[in-house]
Amino acid sequence: MGQEVKDHLRRALSLMLKPLVRLLIAQGVTHAEFSETAKEVYVETALRYFEKDGRINKSRVAILTGLTRKDVKTVVDRALTTSYKEKTHSRPARVLTGWYSDPHYQGPYGIPLELPYETGDVEEPNFVALVKNYSGDMAPRQMLNQLLEAGSVVEIDGRYKAVSRIFLHMKLSPSVVDRLGSVGYRFFSTAAKNIDADREAGARTLFDRMVFADDGCTEEVIEQFAAYLRTKGQAFLEDIDVWFSSRKDLNKPSEPRKETGVYMLHYVEEQDDLGSLQVLLQERGIGNDE
Repeated sequence: MGQEVKDHLRRALSLMLKPLVRLLIAQGVTHAEFSETAKEVYVETALRYFEKDGRINKSRVAILTGLTRKDVKTVVDRALTTSYKEKTHSRPARVLTGWYSDPHYQGPYGIPLELPYETGDVEEPNFVALVKNYSGDMAPRQMLNQLLEAGSVVEIDGRYKAVSRIFLHMKLSPSVVDRLGSVGYRFFSTAAKNIDADREAGARTLFDRMVFADDGCTEEVIEQFAAYLRTKGQAFLEDIDVWFSSRKDLNKPSEPRKETGVYMLHYVEEQDDLGSLQVLLQERGIGNDE
C-alpha cells in the first residue's frame, strides 16, 4: 500500500473515531481499554481473513498487525480465558480507590477522611496530594470537578467527602450500546466492501448513496428537514418492510441466511469535528514548549 493511501486512510480513521472517542471518554472508557480492544480486533481480523491455517502463527500475525509476538500471545491467551476481567481503571476510579484503601486518607474504622483541597503541610492529607499519588499528572481541579459532577464526591464546609467508591459516568442501557455496535459494523462493513469491490473487476457492490445540501443549511432549515425526513423517511422504510414481508416465502428453509436491510440517518456535520489536532493546537496558540 502506498504511503499516500495510508495517509488518507489515517485521516479517514481519525474522522470516524472522533464521535466514538467522545462517547468513550464520556462513559469512562480509557485509552488503555480502547487500545486493548483494538489489539483484539487486529488479531481476530488477521486470523479470520489473512491467516487461514488452523494453528496460530504468532510471528505471522505479528507481522500482519504490527503488534509484538508478546502482544499477540497476550490477546490470544486472554480470549481463551473465560474468567478474564478488565483490570484497567480510569483515573477517577484510581483516585477513589486510593481514598478508600490508603490508611493515610482514612479515619477511624477505615472511613475516608474529609479532605481539604490543599494544605501548606505536606504531611497533612489533602485532595491535591491524593490525586498526585494515584493519578500522576492529572490536574487536581479537573479531577475534583469530574468527581463532583459524577456524584462520587460532595463538598461540605469547604472540605471534600467521598460518598461513593465507584466512579459512575452517565449510564447507557445495554441495548443502546449494542445498537451502536450494530449500526457501526453495518455501515463500515458496507463501505469497506464497496471499496474492495472497486478494486476487483466484476465484484458486486452494495447500495451506497448520499444526498446533501450543496451550501449547508441554517438551524431553522435543518429543523424543517428533520421534520420532513421523519415523515418521508418513515414512509420509505415502511415500504421496504412490506417488500420484505411479501417475499418471506421465497426464503428456502434449507439455505443459509444473512441479516440484511437499510439504515437511514440524518447527519448534521459539526465543523469543529473536521479539524485536526495540529489545527486545534495552533488555534489555541500552543507550542512545543507547553
